[in-house]
Amino acid sequence: MLNSMEGPLGKIYSMPTAILLIVGMGLSAFLFYSLMKAAENGNVLMVVLLAVAISIVAFVISRAIKFQKMKEF
Repeated sequence: MLNSMEGPLGKIYSMPTAILLIVGMGLSAFLFYSLMKAAENGNVLMVVLLAVAISIVAFVISRAIKFQKMKEF
């Protein structure tokens, strides 16, 4: 089994928590803004894709924070 620090998310898992939260909030805000714009234009496919993207960002950020907190103990 691969170590949690290996792979494409290794850099994200090693970032400080405060920076990780700020980047996550900024990215989520941009995606949410884009979602609202797509909804105004009536583009259902983009609304669904952006909602999935927001969920993925939230999932990755929460996993990274969980990994950092588990590493402390």
